[in-house]
Amino acid sequence: MKIKFLTTTLIISFVAFGGLCAQDITVGGGFAYGTEIENIGLHLDGQYFIKENLAIAPSFYYYFPKEVVPGFDLKWFEFNANVNYYFELDSEVRPYALGGLNFAFLTVPSVSFLGFETEKETSTEVGLNIGAGADFPLGGSVTPFGELRYIIGDADQLAIAAGVRFDIN
Repeated sequence: MKIKFLTTTLIISFVAFGGLCAQDITVGGGFAYGTEIENIGLHLDGQYFIKENLAIAPSFYYYFPKEVVPGFDLKWFEFNANVNYYFELDSEVRPYALGGLNFAFLTVPSVSFLGFETEKETSTEVGLNIGAGADFPLGGSVTPFGELRYIIGDADQLAIAAGVRFDIN
């Protein structure tokens, strides 16, 4: 239900305000590492610039399942709704600060051990994102980037991401 609400809100926001502030839009993805799950994953993200140096930046992270003990895989994915503020510097590198909301979804399967069995458990955790990143424009429509984001909440972890973004305007 929360995922549907978040997705619907983002779509309505883009449609409702798209004509008012037609700016650059980027989409991209890459690899990520989460320090709490201690595993790598993939991420997709986008940026919708409402001003030249301010972007709404939703993202989705999927971490590969982590076997904590035999037969016990932790599954973790998250949605983020961030705002990226780009600093105006006289440089090719474009650093930015970020802040926003994190919605983490963790799943642990049922496990049998010595006659005891646990039930499958799914947890939804909400947290706050703070972090920083940098774009490394190459010229053209492809831009490599790197990002560090710390999630403050019950599912706290440092997420390290690197990838590429494509201009779609």
